[in-house]
Amino acid sequence: MAEAEQSGELLAKPLQKWIYKKGWHDLNPLQKAALRPILKQQQDIIISASTASGKTEAAFLPALSAIVANPQSGVRLLYISPLKALINDQYRRLTELTAELQLPVTPWHGDIDVGRKEKLLRHPEGIVLTTPESLESLLIHHLSWLKEDFTHLAYVIIDEFHVFMGSQRGYQLQSQLHRLDNLCCRRIPRIALSATFAEDDGVIAYLRPNCTPNALIIKDPCGKQDVLKVQIRGYEKDAEHADEADGAFSRDMHDIAADIFRLLRGSTNLVFCNSRAQTEHLATLLQRQAAAAHVPNEFFPHHGSLAKDLRESLEQRLIDGRLPTTAICTATLELGIDISELHSIAQVAPPSSVSSLRQRLGRSGRRDHSAVLRLFISQENALQSHLRDELAEDTVLAVAMVKLLLKHWYEPPQEHEFAFSTLVQQTLSVIASLGSASAKQLWELLCHTGPFSLCDQKIFMQFLKSLGAADLLVQLNDKTLTLGLSGEKLVSNWNFYASFKTPDEYTIEHDHKNIGTVPLTEDLPLDTTFLFAGKAWKVVFLSHERRIIGVKPYPHEALPLAINGNSGKIHDVVRREMFRLYQEGEIPPFLNKQAREHFQHALLVFRHFDLEHTCLVEGPSGLALFPWRGDRVMRTIIALLRKYSIKGQQQGSHIELGFTSRDSLKEAVQKILHDSTLQSLDLVPKQYSLCIDKYDEFLSPELLRLSYARSALDLDGALEFIAKLEPELRA
Repeated sequence: MAEAEQSGELLAKPLQKWIYKKGWHDLNPLQKAALRPILKQQQDIIISASTASGKTEAAFLPALSAIVANPQSGVRLLYISPLKALINDQYRRLTELTAELQLPVTPWHGDIDVGRKEKLLRHPEGIVLTTPESLESLLIHHLSWLKEDFTHLAYVIIDEFHVFMGSQRGYQLQSQLHRLDNLCCRRIPRIALSATFAEDDGVIAYLRPNCTPNALIIKDPCGKQDVLKVQIRGYEKDAEHADEADGAFSRDMHDIAADIFRLLRGSTNLVFCNSRAQTEHLATLLQRQAAAAHVPNEFFPHHGSLAKDLRESLEQRLIDGRLPTTAICTATLELGIDISELHSIAQVAPPSSVSSLRQRLGRSGRRDHSAVLRLFISQENALQSHLRDELAEDTVLAVAMVKLLLKHWYEPPQEHEFAFSTLVQQTLSVIASLGSASAKQLWELLCHTGPFSLCDQKIFMQFLKSLGAADLLVQLNDKTLTLGLSGEKLVSNWNFYASFKTPDEYTIEHDHKNIGTVPLTEDLPLDTTFLFAGKAWKVVFLSHERRIIGVKPYPHEALPLAINGNSGKIHDVVRREMFRLYQEGEIPPFLNKQAREHFQHALLVFRHFDLEHTCLVEGPSGLALFPWRGDRVMRTIIALLRKYSIKGQQQGSHIELGFTSRDSLKEAVQKILHDSTLQSLDLVPKQYSLCIDKYDEFLSPELLRLSYARSALDLDGALEFIAKLEPELRA
């Protein structure tokens, strides 16, 4: 008790008073553990704990106390959030927390009126809450203000830090914080708030890359013991028998909507979908059901394309909690607003990752530590099925993710990448803020001491030449670089501040006729086949400029495009967990009758093909390979085989080789294993369009191939599988 009292006394008096008014008897163990390390300001701090564990107070109580104890002019604390909605929510909480500290709190993002921003510029003080995009604008347009009025910045607090890890936006934030340190000529302590993660070392390296690690990870000493109530519900997909009046609404979507209406009506819930189109379809079906039942509508869509007032009115309804409300949403509500009375979480189709499922589940079960999770998983019916559906891969994938969630395993950060797209943005941003800079200054700031450390001087010169060729940069008489006309136009657009792009909608055309649109998240090679509008198609033309996919009819079977959020993201550990589930054959108790039938049928098919002992089978569409590895390895296997004229396509957790003979495959495998000079770069064809990230269009093909080879391929993992396959082909 004496230790607790001593800890409380370290806080500023107004904060002790605030704690008393809140009715707290004491700080919780997580907050006590963070108190002294943050007050010392000697190292970076990572606070890792589940939702509603008091992470925010664990960071702000000591940080605010340190600021009050050492009054200085200017902005004292910078808070960075991935979402404007989260900033608005934190603003309400911090305004109450700082009421007696005489520390103004200013939210600064695109929806804040100019008057409040100008007031901060005239009288810089207190706490600023912002996003990476708004911070980018400050670095460009108010560099001298930052240099003068961030001189005494005591802390940078990064909320939902795990959301930034492994993304272009994460590299942007790393670069911005490094630029701030460089501007202030010191290491400003960083405090990262994060949900639980897989590897401590990876998180420490990501918080301050390319530096000697000096960070402390503080985890909840007791960690609340959540009770997870989970059910996976199965559905039959039958697009051919969709209600003609409903157009694209297949039978399974009707069934899912009926169950959501029956199970969730009358309470507050979040239902996550993996695409905006699916969000709109499901919300429409639910609203129709409410109208047919003559009851008030409780179901509303929420995604990034909706108008701001529609999103915020729904968010406020969720916060108020007076009316039962179910949001049918994309990842826009994966974090952010504080919904204290949330009854359950639902997920339509498998989530993109275990980490994403964990984040979504963290929104539920705040009061009694009991979280409710329902997953709605569709499979093609027996008459239409392919090997992927015979093995019920979506159902087994969902089970694998739930099992790993229960084991507290989450995807580790993506290994260090070139991130050339974000380097384009940061290079132009630095030059826009300074007026001009030398190539050496840029490389020193962004690469040598900054987060883009894979880019050596030789590669950086190639990079600058690409920007020059695109007229983004021009060289002045003194050899320094400044913005070209195209560069000025790019930087002057408000859209420049974001390092990421949303998936572009591509029109599918056959014989100059529009047959629909799809969001395209990665390159679509020629000869790719896919199912759309009930017919099979082959890609014959792709234009990124016109956003058109040209197709012709394909006379054989095909599967839909993988546009549900999982493409390219499944980790090795997830696929190995799927293999274990098939291998052990134990049916989980949290499947409903239909999902159980899908799972049981999958086990029979797994045994029929003896997939426990073989990785090569004769499937309905020809040879199929089962590496049971993540998407990077799968992608590399396909590239390896393509190099030796074997065409393969990933279909969920396996690779289909179509009409390839065993002898042809055997010959290709032997050539691969005997090629001692093989490198990842050799597997990226020069004719491929690799403009995946936002600013890739300004990069040379050589740089794009270099980046793709590192981030998208895993040659060692692929060769390991090829070596395992070779004895089977000899048998």
